[in-house]
Amino acid sequence: MSQHLVLVSAKPPLAIRSAVERGWAAFSHCPWVLMGFTLLSGGANLAAQLLYRYESGLVFSLMEKPNPVAIALAAVAWSIYALTGLWLVVGLMRGAQLALNQGQPKLADLIRVDGRAMLRCFGTVVLILLVLALIVRLAQASSWLLTLIQPLLAPLPLVAGLVAIVYLSADQILSLPLALIGGLNPLAAFRSGRAATDPHWLQALGLTLVLLAMVLAGFLVLLVGLLVTLPVAACTLTAAYQQLFDQEGRGHLTAA
Repeated sequence: MSQHLVLVSAKPPLAIRSAVERGWAAFSHCPWVLMGFTLLSGGANLAAQLLYRYESGLVFSLMEKPNPVAIALAAVAWSIYALTGLWLVVGLMRGAQLALNQGQPKLADLIRVDGRAMLRCFGTVVLILLVLALIVRLAQASSWLLTLIQPLLAPLPLVAGLVAIVYLSADQILSLPLALIGGLNPLAAFRSGRAATDPHWLQALGLTLVLLAMVLAGFLVLLVGLLVTLPVAACTLTAAYQQLFDQEGRGHLTAA
């Protein structure tokens, strides 16, 4: 585990209101830098997504004789989409950490590409998605077996799977900052996040719902609201992370 990762038990864990207030204060400290980076990286991500949809549409519309150029462009567009998404997350987390530490992040700090951090981010997201997919598959298989034995009990595994998904989603709310700021590998971030949030799962669920509400609110304002809500959500998540870890504000994202 990283030497910067120190679990603090003396303070109330995951104080949601405090995390939101500190997150908003950090965003207000440098709103134009955070929104500018979100516009730059998010715009590149959206352009790549639109290109992928267009090229993949051409690929699937030509079922008899696929166009190699369209396939190659679709693959390139998907790669750019994934990379810009990772770039967005890493940059916002770095900016949030700097702002929370009363620093004055510059656009150059946020746009700096950190390949190792992006790789840890990718691995952490993939690990969580794989566990979620496994839960879904097990629930579906169990439901199918119960349909053959006792159809009335078939919905029970699906309900249990949904509960497990909600539990895991809240349980891993700190995995990304643990991987990015704490410098942990995906498996270590998964384990540390679970150890930190398990005793206070209800607070973690509340934080998850607050962050989800922020992002959804951004979508409701024709995506323009995401320029504000995404940085605020990143600052709030980082503030929650600092309640349990990295009390001195140090981390791998700002150390490089």
